[in-house]
Amino acid sequence: MKIIIITLACLFIVSCAGNQTKPIGWEERLSQENPPEWTVKPTKFDDKEYKAFCGTSHNFSSDGEARDNATQNARKQIIDAIGTFGKHVVNEVISSIGTAGSILDPGVVRDDATELISEALVSSRASEFHIERWSRVEDGGRISYYYKAYVLVMWNNDDAQNAVAESIRRQAAKSKAQQDKRNVDRALEQMERLQSGDW
Repeated sequence: MKIIIITLACLFIVSCAGNQTKPIGWEERLSQENPPEWTVKPTKFDDKEYKAFCGTSHNFSSDGEARDNATQNARKQIIDAIGTFGKHVVNEVISSIGTAGSILDPGVVRDDATELISEALVSSRASEFHIERWSRVEDGGRISYYYKAYVLVMWNNDDAQNAVAESIRRQAAKSKAQQDKRNVDRALEQMERLQSGDW
């Protein structure tokens, strides 16, 4: 009898401990599946032809919204990376010819990349998605639920170079100055010498 009473007391204590109210703001991942490695270390999946980008969403009430937001985040990362690559190309050209003129503007390269790389294009390049469902304790102990999404996009190195080259050609088309056109030719030549992995 004594053993039964002790056992019941232990079970009651464990039950009470498990039912303790969690603090406001407490978040808990409900999805059982562990996040894939690419959500933490996307660069580990880079290779000679592709660079990996992991887009991460904010919290949304539906998995579809979270997925779209993760795609937008991946697109922004790709554009930023191509903009940085374009600046690198321009700086290489400036150092080789002394001046690049106003036509080779790194800022314009990024602006053009924004136009060239659509959200639909990034979405079509997405190779994997990972969706998580979370809960959060709100005021008054109310529980809310939300989704968080991750998307893996493999972007081709040649496409990054082509985006920068196209941006430079667009700038050339807007100018009538021969020196500007020569600078553009030099820039495109310089790009051929650079490794696409530099971006």
